[in-house]
Amino acid sequence: MIYVFFISLFLILWHNLFYWVTLILLFTVRKLNYDIYIDRINLPYVSLIIAVHNEEKVIEKKVINALSLDYPNEKFEIIFASDNSTDKTNEIISDYAKKYNNIKLFNVEKRGGKVNAYNEAMKITKGKILAFSDANTFWEKDSLLKLIGSLQNEDVSCACGRLIYTNTDESKIAYSEGLYWKLENTLKEAESSFYSLTALNGGIYAIKRADYIFIDPLYSHDLCFPLLLATKKKRTIFVKNAIAFERSSTTSTDEVKRKTRMFGRIYSFIFKNPSLFLYPFKYSFKFFISIFSHRTIRYLLPFLHFLLLVSSILLSSNGIFFKTIFYLQVLFLVLAVFSILTKHKFKLFFLFYYYLLFLITMVIGFINFVTKRIKPYWESAETTRL
Repeated sequence: MIYVFFISLFLILWHNLFYWVTLILLFTVRKLNYDIYIDRINLPYVSLIIAVHNEEKVIEKKVINALSLDYPNEKFEIIFASDNSTDKTNEIISDYAKKYNNIKLFNVEKRGGKVNAYNEAMKITKGKILAFSDANTFWEKDSLLKLIGSLQNEDVSCACGRLIYTNTDESKIAYSEGLYWKLENTLKEAESSFYSLTALNGGIYAIKRADYIFIDPLYSHDLCFPLLLATKKKRTIFVKNAIAFERSSTTSTDEVKRKTRMFGRIYSFIFKNPSLFLYPFKYSFKFFISIFSHRTIRYLLPFLHFLLLVSSILLSSNGIFFKTIFYLQVLFLVLAVFSILTKHKFKLFFLFYYYLLFLITMVIGFINFVTKRIKPYWESAETTRL
């Protein structure tokens, strides 16, 4: 039992603290260079693909945002892959397609989810570079150009931009999600400097056409692309100055639905591809360190916390150290519950609540995977579409 205790404790602390600190310290030594020369005369043809389903609330704003991007119209097409939308989404897009030659609507007749819409829309794309975004994600004017510039390196296949949430002051969930993404972006920058990203941000990224992978629609580009590309010794990098903005969920209900769906699909992918998370010779050694530290341990966290709690209870009579670890876990739960039940404004407590929510949604996602209740479809959170 003592081995279970110390292994669980070490892995939890390594994932949540020591890995972050180690990478960030390494990053301070080797800063990334974002000042990349971009040859505007010989720019590649780009296809920006946006998967949508019943997005009438935000779709016009997204169309206008895509049209405003700093990229030559003759080398740029905007494809809206509509996953069998039943509201006015297709109608709005079609109206703009009549006015702008580089806007196209690709309607998927049978709903199959976001990745299926991407895979289907590939039939009509012409771009040497494929860029992807969400209907509620709005890019800065030069973000596409920054992504394209970063793909000039031969060993770089995919580039991911930086997401910033705009409504972090609206609720505990929005504040916690915004803070989480600030930390995650810092880690992404450090991982990119170390070797390669372990996951994308689904709202802003681009990949070379030659490296596009047709994955199972049940999964997502976010996790699959960086891992599968890394098996071919190809890198996915973070481009900090390619910026996009988005609203976060503001209610626990919306966030639980989103994360539960996400984790259910992730566990399915892990169990079908365990070697991508556990086999050290699948990639370069540096990338395996990142995968194991950032992804493998993350998806084990609920089980590690359970093992740590049980083992600390059973070992509490063996000394003050084991008792202290047990009491710290109890304190964490008390603070998390306190944050849920009260309307306090101590933002530090929000993080205990958010972390507990993170663990709970992983457990629910895992149960949904085991009971075969995961689907490729997504339902837009209402609070992210205001």
